[in-house]
Amino acid sequence: MGSVKTNIDPAVEKSGVVDNQEAWAVIHDRAALQFELPLKNIRADVLSGYIDTHNVTKPDIWAAREVTLNAKEHLTPVLVGIWDSGVDVSIFGDQVFTDPHPTASGTHGLAYADDGSPSPSWLQPLTPAQQLQYPDVRAQLKGLGDMSNAIDSPEAGALRLKFSTLSSDQINELSNLSKVFAPYIHGTHVAGIAIRGNPAARLVVARFDDQLPDFTFQPTTEWAHKMASDFEQISDYFRTRNVRVVNMSWGDDASEFEAWLSNTGAGADPAERKRRAAEIYAIWHDAVQNAIKNAPNTLFVCAAGNSDSDASFLQDVPAGLRLPNLLAVGAVNQAGDETSFTSYGPTVVVDSDGYEVDSYVPGGAKVKLSGTSMASPNVTNLAAKLFALGPSLTPAQAIELIKAGATTSEDGRRHLIDPKRSVELLRSKKFVGAGAGH
Repeated sequence: MGSVKTNIDPAVEKSGVVDNQEAWAVIHDRAALQFELPLKNIRADVLSGYIDTHNVTKPDIWAAREVTLNAKEHLTPVLVGIWDSGVDVSIFGDQVFTDPHPTASGTHGLAYADDGSPSPSWLQPLTPAQQLQYPDVRAQLKGLGDMSNAIDSPEAGALRLKFSTLSSDQINELSNLSKVFAPYIHGTHVAGIAIRGNPAARLVVARFDDQLPDFTFQPTTEWAHKMASDFEQISDYFRTRNVRVVNMSWGDDASEFEAWLSNTGAGADPAERKRRAAEIYAIWHDAVQNAIKNAPNTLFVCAAGNSDSDASFLQDVPAGLRLPNLLAVGAVNQAGDETSFTSYGPTVVVDSDGYEVDSYVPGGAKVKLSGTSMASPNVTNLAAKLFALGPSLTPAQAIELIKAGATTSEDGRRHLIDPKRSVELLRSKKFVGAGAGH
């Protein structure tokens, strides 16, 4: 009932109707209340027995593939863009880019508020009350993320146990807090993965909030055009500052705009809601596509998505786009096996570790999180190292090195990056045009 209060009630209160996805969610919740919850203890006993009998701990393949660069290697500085929800630049020291020509946001890149106006904050701003709540909620965010991705972790188990003691109003309150703090920590966590083991990397921030259905104002074509202008500025910034690789651990499709309209009171007429959503999404789609196309010397790396779906079929942007300087990444676990949540499809050409990936969150603590949002910056990390070693590499050459170094799973579905092999290919001079510099 807490999830209904969080995700369904706002739309009903404002629009008087629910959209297709919300209707299915109500049916699912009713089935859970009527059939699943009464049998939860029996199901848990049966599944626990099965898991205990068949559980196999597989080795971690990623440590053996890791590459750590050394400053003595005469590396070329590499600007690494984090196009995300914001970065706590205070914890990364001299690995943050300082622009001699500041923007309206400051010296580390560009930042925009939800309405599209420039922001001076590199992190999503918190209220004083939220700042006090952050340490307690931070400890629960991993469990919330694992529950969302169907990962049976100790943190998810502890949170499920806690939920069983809470009222629906308390669950609703916690869920609403997670909508604030999940994006608050997201970009910083991504940034830490992207520059790990690379002293030549310098972070460039491009902040905006992608939690579109949670915005409290209605989307309009005017807002979409304003955001398109912001994305154009971001693209220009990447191009003029020679940002070599940009991570995009986010994605959107038309259904998110339809949900947003429904949540903010514009959902009474389903046909009109769908029409408006398609119109706004078209502007958004083209804005993202043009931002990538207009910075052709920058490699963009994006997350495939966590919906266990074909990203191109959903027309998700950016993961469903086909562009020569864009690489979409799926998630596998520590053993290289496909995660239950990762999206896939013809545009998703490599896979990386997206399971229990350790990195920083605002304030400097470290947390292990899962998702294609964590897999994508692992590929960004590899690309940045290749550019540090081979400064004349083009995005196409970097993509080729990443793909050539990857190993294919037995079923042919997964192409697991191998940073060590890709770096060896670059250093072997096999790619003559790469300009390895050694």
